[in-house]
Amino acid sequence: MRAVSFAGLHRLLHAVARNPGGLRAKEINDLVLDGEVTLTPRDSRPKPTTLYHYRNTLLRLGALRRAGRKLIAEAANPHVRDLLRLPPPAAGKRHLTDAARESFAALVLNNDECRSLFFDLFMPSAAGCASIDDFRERGVPVDWDRRNSSGATEVVLRNRESGREACSRSHASLAAVLYGVRYWARDELRLIDEYRQIAGATTMFPVAGRNAAGAERDAAVSDTVRFLLSLRAPGEWAFFSILELIERCCEQRRQPISVLFGAIDALLDQWRHDVVLIPTSRGMATFTARSPQEEDLVLRRYYTRGAGPYISHIRIHETVTAEPWESTPDHVQHPSEARA
Repeated sequence: MRAVSFAGLHRLLHAVARNPGGLRAKEINDLVLDGEVTLTPRDSRPKPTTLYHYRNTLLRLGALRRAGRKLIAEAANPHVRDLLRLPPPAAGKRHLTDAARESFAALVLNNDECRSLFFDLFMPSAAGCASIDDFRERGVPVDWDRRNSSGATEVVLRNRESGREACSRSHASLAAVLYGVRYWARDELRLIDEYRQIAGATTMFPVAGRNAAGAERDAAVSDTVRFLLSLRAPGEWAFFSILELIERCCEQRRQPISVLFGAIDALLDQWRHDVVLIPTSRGMATFTARSPQEEDLVLRRYYTRGAGPYISHIRIHETVTAEPWESTPDHVQHPSEARA
């Protein structure tokens, strides 16, 4: 399990399915190398190991099966059939449709390794995760952090409620869990979101929303505006840290961080002079980060708009109300949509 583009997986699955008799590994590789299938917008000639990981991911998820020396699309699987009925993303597109994302999420949640290594740890009991809806509705936050043990670095994942832990020590385990399934769940399938705590641990939490756009997102943003305003204590100005809002508006309510940022966008559009953003420099925000990847993770807890500064805190005047979202919730525009 490695970081792969699920849009690329969808395109590759369709290409194999167009050959009912199946294709050998080299023939599948040639489809990519000859430009018939693109895995990612940026990598037109992926390395052999990358090609292997894409084929292997489809095999391990049950989307392909072996028939001698050939690989065949597993059309007997209902989730694979759904994926084959759905047109794959066009070349250059990075994201799946909502329907395709649900079908891939079902394949991932049906994989024993994915559940035992990652998703089951989010559940409140050792019984594990039964389905996508079960994960979204009952999953609890999991914190992960690096620590030294006997001179070696390991990554520890810990269920916030039960205290159950899972450790990844080997390079293969770290690649599979931290840079494989975790990346799938967050960036590709949108089953979780995460943010870095001040103390250094990172919190992952399940998200309930299926759609990243459209009426469902508009409703989530409008509801978040109302909830955020309900958090204000009496006084002329309410003062919040963005980290506090992520914890209360997102983690506790199972909403993606992008929905909170969409709510702040909406408040700024409607109440430009009554919402004050308090910035920090990128250098100050990331001074403890030890790698570009860690910088990106730390910056998830800061709000930003376009090319603007990183915002650590926000002040909201008492005159700001939720009335525009109570009366016409569908009118709100969301410049943060690209961040979803």
